[in-house]
Amino acid sequence: MTKTKRAVDGVCVYLPMTQELYIAINDPINNLNEEWTLQAKHCLKTGPNKPIFIATNVDLTQAA
Repeated sequence: MTKTKRAVDGVCVYLPMTQELYIAINDPINNLNEEWTLQAKHCLKTGPNKPIFIATNVDLTQAA
């Protein structure tokens, strides 16, 4: 991977009722066509330039 960013086809949808983040990416140049559904958690601190929620594919409850 390089640090170059380029546009790819895809969609990201936040589902507030289930607190899930659905991501679909189609990148034929890198042979990537995948979908993920991630659990999202609301951030405790809110304000300008702060995220509203965070989503990850790892368990953050065990993070140091």
